[in-house]
Amino acid sequence: MNEKGKIGIKILMVILIVILASVLVYVNQTPVFFTKAIRLFNKNYEYKTPTVELGSTEGTFVTALSDARAVIGTKEGINVYSHSLKSEKSAGFSGENPVIKHNGDKILVFHKGSEKAFFMNGKKNIPITASGNILTGAVNENGYFALLTEEKGFKAEIVVYDKNGEEFYKWHSAENFVTDITLSPSNTAFAASALDYSDGALKSKLLIFDTTQEEPKITDANENFTQIEFIGRSKIAVVSNNAVSVYSTGGNRLWQHSFGSKTVFAYKIKDGKIAAAAGDSNLGTETLDVLMFNDGGKAVVNFKNKGEAVCLDILGNDVLIAGKRYMRVAGNKEKSYIKTGKDIVSAQFFGNNKTALVHSGALVQLEYFD
Repeated sequence: MNEKGKIGIKILMVILIVILASVLVYVNQTPVFFTKAIRLFNKNYEYKTPTVELGSTEGTFVTALSDARAVIGTKEGINVYSHSLKSEKSAGFSGENPVIKHNGDKILVFHKGSEKAFFMNGKKNIPITASGNILTGAVNENGYFALLTEEKGFKAEIVVYDKNGEEFYKWHSAENFVTDITLSPSNTAFAASALDYSDGALKSKLLIFDTTQEEPKITDANENFTQIEFIGRSKIAVVSNNAVSVYSTGGNRLWQHSFGSKTVFAYKIKDGKIAAAAGDSNLGTETLDVLMFNDGGKAVVNFKNKGEAVCLDILGNDVLIAGKRYMRVAGNKEKSYIKTGKDIVSAQFFGNNKTALVHSGALVQLEYFD
């Protein structure tokens, strides 16, 4: 075979490898296979991981949107990034300790302890000034959002806004120390959790609101709520210090899973499911029970995790378990595992179950599972 023929075969092989690598990248949705293919020809090739360098490690909030975009809040402002962590848009909403709540592309940002909030609904940017210091907030899929504030003379005020930022419903309470709020997709119902000291023991109660009524239904609970979240129009998921539950909008508890004497150290409520990691301690030597339930109370994941849990995330029937310096994807069995070189602040699935958006120190970057 002449030299031209040999060169032609080599070119054809390269083209076939690139095509195969492209197919594998499409199927596996990560650059891992592409990198391995390139290294057949260049052993020193390194894939440049998409990274955002933060100016500071303090007061940064990072969250992944459902369409594989990221929102990062710092004291300088808010930035939205593409699936490759390229900046798409920004908002000059500066301040200390930003918190981001989102539902789809509806994004609510506030600075905890201040009176300022900022709502991003598609191309609309709506600044909000609350009447007191903001404790927390919530947003639903339709763009309705709510702010929980402290006020002089009242222990709590909840204001619900429509998608245009107009006040839709307001409720004052001098009797309840409210800790969390959540909005139904129906726009006409919302719920709040509050602390109760009336009998000398600290416990929570669930306040369920119908916006056509002035006062909520109240359900007492012999547990301390950590987070509440609507899952669907008429069910409210609740995480407490040692259990997960679901309540109806009528105030009835539909089901509960108790971890007994174990403590819930990490949890996630997302896409109609509840995941929780519980154990006797949250140390690297500990084995945690990681369970994920659907809204009917069926355990769709039951996994024994060796190591501490910093945070969890959910995608389909997979759970992302992030420890101090590791990440694991699991169903009832381990599916993927990687170690990281830096302490993880937060980690979330990013578009698929082979990619994670990871906040470590002053960096936000993508990590890929094989």
